Amino acid sequence: MNNFTPREKIDESRYIAKCCERHGWFASMLRNEGLIGGGIVLSAECPVCREESRIRKIFGESQIPLRFAERSFENYVTASGNQKLALESCQSFADNFTNSLADGRGLLLIGTCGTGKTHLACATLSQVIRAGHSGFFTSVDKLLCKIKSTWAGTGTTQEEMIRRFTAVDLLVLDEIGAYRSASSRDRDLLFEVINNRYESLRPTIFVSNLNLTGADSIEEYLEERSFDRVCESSQIVVFNWPSFRRKSL
Repeated sequence: MNNFTPREKIDESRYIAKCCERHGWFASMLRNEGLIGGGIVLSAECPVCREESRIRKIFGESQIPLRFAERSFENYVTASGNQKLALESCQSFADNFTNSLADGRGLLLIGTCGTGKTHLACATLSQVIRAGHSGFFTSVDKLLCKIKSTWAGTGTTQEEMIRRFTAVDLLVLDEIGAYRSASSRDRDLLFEVINNRYESLRPTIFVSNLNLTGADSIEEYLEERSFDRVCESSQIVVFNWPSFRRKSL
């Protein structure tokens, strides 16, 4: 069993040891025979199990999709120089995230469908969360639905919901442009989130299958005011190789 702590690692002259079936032995109490119960409680449950539970809760709150929950930099396959460059760009961003928190600089992952953009976005978000930062994953469609749900008078105001999307250290905004029927009001709401994060120096990872500029582009979809802020605050990483999903065809 991996990471299983043997009993001999616990100094039982000082501690009362307990055993976790998954992780091995741990010090549960500090010995003091004069105290009722045998000592001072240090850990009523396995500390590794407790930390794993905390991480699961955080990742549940992050809303990373189940399909991408185990995606990492290590299991991202690179077969070309451009793929390696994309991997290195996201890895460097995650490794140096404290710098991004200082200057608000994020990533724009853009290009062909099925090339691993969401994989790398979720791998980045996962590493950032494990480092102790807050993060959240959402698509444009879900973000807009969440904001507009406040219009029904549920107790949370539109402004409060937008502040929630602004407050997290790292926001991954996926499927930019997939929601093609976005109205002018939808684009106004999206601008509020982008602008609030821009002004608050909160890094964002933008993910899109659209072109960068011209027809059917993210520039056209976001409109000038949002696109300008995305370009200024993001390192652009282009994914221009064939889809992984179609490699078996």
